[in-house]
Amino acid sequence: MADADEAAIHLPSSNDSGMQIETDLSDETQDFRFLNFLSDNSQSSLPKRGEKDFEPNPTLHQADILSASRQAMHNALSYPRLHNPKNVIIGVYAPDGPTPPASAKTTEPAESKKPDTDATATADAEPEFSKKPAGTGMMGVSADACVYVSNPKGQFFRTMGQADRWNRVWLLPEEALYLIERGSLDIRWPVWMTGPAGEVGNEEVGIPMSLQAAYSCFIGRDGLTLERYSVYTGLKRLGYTMLRAASWDEHGDGMEGDSTESEGSQVQKPQGPGLAGIFGRFLEWLSDSSSTGSTATGPLAGVGIHRSYNDIYRRLAIVPWYDPVNPQTPRTPTTPPFRIAFSVYKPSTPFRKTAPPTPDFRIAVVDARRQTTIPTVSQLGALLESTPLDPPQGPKMEKQLYMRLRHGYRNVILAVFDQGVVSYLRVADAAFGKEKIYGDKGAPRGPKNGGYRPKPKR
Repeated sequence: MADADEAAIHLPSSNDSGMQIETDLSDETQDFRFLNFLSDNSQSSLPKRGEKDFEPNPTLHQADILSASRQAMHNALSYPRLHNPKNVIIGVYAPDGPTPPASAKTTEPAESKKPDTDATATADAEPEFSKKPAGTGMMGVSADACVYVSNPKGQFFRTMGQADRWNRVWLLPEEALYLIERGSLDIRWPVWMTGPAGEVGNEEVGIPMSLQAAYSCFIGRDGLTLERYSVYTGLKRLGYTMLRAASWDEHGDGMEGDSTESEGSQVQKPQGPGLAGIFGRFLEWLSDSSSTGSTATGPLAGVGIHRSYNDIYRRLAIVPWYDPVNPQTPRTPTTPPFRIAFSVYKPSTPFRKTAPPTPDFRIAVVDARRQTTIPTVSQLGALLESTPLDPPQGPKMEKQLYMRLRHGYRNVILAVFDQGVVSYLRVADAAFGKEKIYGDKGAPRGPKNGGYRPKPKR
């Protein structure tokens, strides 16, 4: 038994019952001494956790155990992460964006440097729509790419990166940071910045880039913020495929949907002049049960001929409602942060980098520290109008009213980042006016003759 004079330990006294009741067991210091076995190469599996003393006592023995446990935790966190030489993937950081390899520059023929008058004339006569879209580099990859991999291999490159004509895969900042963070990519500095430190194929590379340097280089580059990267890496770990949306750049107009007019708009033919035209308008007014022209001076239901209750219900709908299929106002540009940032695909969706399908979700990232108020109706309207029309379709949608209203004709997911915690909110543009409750003829409910009938026992 330890002596009483031995104890000069800064631990709570065992006699303080109130302190022991308020202390949560999950908040107490864990025994991490089992992590010392991770440095042993003979261990093929993770060891089991050590035993924990739930009763603190003022002895040097327990203080030494706690100190050794903390030291084991620090040693495990400081242990270097090594790459298997057979599966190592090396990427090179290109701070200036996509550029041709050095071998392609040196082997360029001399006649290509001479000005070609025919090519110049052809380029002058080339129409504007044949030029590459904005955001695409001269080698067919995104201008925001900053890391290239000469020997791509593995399952990650099926949905990440863009290949150029020299079979190099260029990665965007969030893609490169995600791979180096999980230990699947070894990024090297360019030779002109640090000097040669090795070779990858026939190309010299610099020293390895640390994770801290990767965060410094990639976060804040080409619109990549810490909030956007947190959403990207969180969904990427869950198996989703993430692509940058067309409205990624905050300096653009943020339009993603097509600007074609609705095909459902109909133009009424004017009536002919004379008595026949006036009489035709009068007959059309009497037979048209959806007309509300007579409600201003007569009864609310009108003075026309009502052949069913549905005609009366349509006459009572005097409040105008918004139709997302046929918008009456022109589109308004979106404003950050209410702008689509990512196009998300489910893990079960067949995906090809050369021909991406229609995304399953569209996400806008919002920082709760900067955007302290809820979005206004105009901001949400502009955000929803920037997405293409996606009406509710399918056998389940046709039968269930709630599913149609929940899906809406346009929908966006807001990823709210609040100090490291991401919350997802779904916003849909539902058309309540298009759902005619009075016209829904469902199956009769209850028994035929009324009353309550108990179910027969089996």
